[in-house]
Amino acid sequence: MPVKTTLDFLRLQGDALWAGGEFTAKLLADRLLDQMAPRGDGSTPVLTLPGFSGPEMSLRPLNRFLNKRGFVADSWGLGINRGPESMEYIATLGNLLGDRIKAMADENGKAVSLIGQSLGGVYARELGRLFPQDVDRVITLGSPANLRAGHHHGINRGVRMASRLVMGRPVEELLNEAEIEELALHEPPEGVPLVAIFSPYDGVVAEELAAIPEEFLDDAGEAPRENIEIICSHIGMGVNPLVLLAVADRLVEDPQNWKAFSARDYVPDPLKEIPRLFFPEAAMMVRSSYH
Repeated sequence: MPVKTTLDFLRLQGDALWAGGEFTAKLLADRLLDQMAPRGDGSTPVLTLPGFSGPEMSLRPLNRFLNKRGFVADSWGLGINRGPESMEYIATLGNLLGDRIKAMADENGKAVSLIGQSLGGVYARELGRLFPQDVDRVITLGSPANLRAGHHHGINRGVRMASRLVMGRPVEELLNEAEIEELALHEPPEGVPLVAIFSPYDGVVAEELAAIPEEFLDDAGEAPRENIEIICSHIGMGVNPLVLLAVADRLVEDPQNWKAFSARDYVPDPLKEIPRLFFPEAAMMVRSSYH
């Protein structure tokens, strides 16, 4: 087995072990998180989409956390995310989830916030493009936002091998198709706020692929776009207490008066410097002329 492949398998195993620790951290931090995290108004709908090969239950802790905080959160209802076999799957996904998104928006009297982990975030971004009137914002967790043909090396080799087994096609083959390249490189959904949460130690998707590219952050006249870097694993983003805090914070942020996320707002003055250990401030950026 090539050295790089071996290292990627070790990174993937390490990421999974880290995720287990994050789940334990969530259990220990539940009471504190309940006191700190912002609350919804009881009528803010949220739809969550799992990552590649992830079952719906993988985001159950996130949904439970959000529902407890006064949001109306639910899973996408399509079971395991088995990945796209072709570009046509995006249109199929729109047909499968479009009516549900609209129904959630009508039932709650508000547009729906979409949260997607990894590949689920790519889907969430495209659903925001398909249904801008019914999608309030999109939050991605370790999702490829700058993926193009020839850049598949930023995705863990173990995941790429799994994609061949599950989808019958390797990731690099999909990326070499013009349609998929256009999907991955297309600018964020027009008029829909987009937040990318990612980690420099992600064992699955490289940081440079998960961050919204500078060219899109700098676009004028669009909805808010924000990159938030958090020290966490890839697999455990849906349970990491720091990620959950950031997600809740971004769900209540007013698009008309958008301010960059700052974990420093949640700690007392003597401890203001501690968040720098987990939220590198250089990555807390939001650029938009949207008012």
